[in-house]
Amino acid sequence: MRWWRRRRPVAGKLEGLVNFRDLGGLPADGGTVRPGLLFRSDSLAYATPADAERLVHDLGLSTVIDLRGEYEVEQLGRGPLSWAGVGYYSAPIADVSGAADLVGHYVAMLTEKGPVLARTVRHLTCAGTLPAVFHCEAGCDRTGVLAAVVLGLLGVPEEAIAADYAATAAAMPAINERVAVVVDRLGLPPRPASVPVWEPQAALMIRTLELVRERWGGMEGWAREHGLSADELSALRADLVTAA
Repeated sequence: MRWWRRRRPVAGKLEGLVNFRDLGGLPADGGTVRPGLLFRSDSLAYATPADAERLVHDLGLSTVIDLRGEYEVEQLGRGPLSWAGVGYYSAPIADVSGAADLVGHYVAMLTEKGPVLARTVRHLTCAGTLPAVFHCEAGCDRTGVLAAVVLGLLGVPEEAIAADYAATAAAMPAINERVAVVVDRLGLPPRPASVPVWEPQAALMIRTLELVRERWGGMEGWAREHGLSADELSALRADLVTAA
């Protein structure tokens, strides 16, 4: 087992968030991802006031990046951080074309929502943005794609990116329980019993990254196509990578 698979949780369990973790400590080009600056999570709408207190005062959170669509935000809210004096950046990754499988869905996000994702990466380089957390609803698909983009641009090995993506599997039982509650609350049709319970697997992200290489020549090629400059990528790395 590689050392980066043994991800360290944020000290002390959060009350309402079940899929929150620091991306710090992963190996990157020229060092490691700097701890305490970039976090990924399930929806912060589920944070408790105590969670918000910890995120703001213990972790020094400066920015929340919300990948949910307008309907999700309207129906489910933003949670206690919406009045905690933390910056809010909306980057909706919703309404993507259908695909035959999850890998196709992830590539569709990179293609159709490329401008949104690129602007989000650019926002991370702005003064005062970090420390930041980005989230969608479960903290898996949309959050996993943005994590893959940022980590890929930092030079994190694909195996480590995929392992971080797969780490959400531990939170899936709690996420699925919450999904059932939300579906009922919004009056949506429940998942058919014939549909199997799904868990994120590293192979899905590995295949996604292979297709990124085939289509764009890698994540840097994707970034160039979507308008990110060499200076912006250098700034991202300067902020988020610390020498080994």
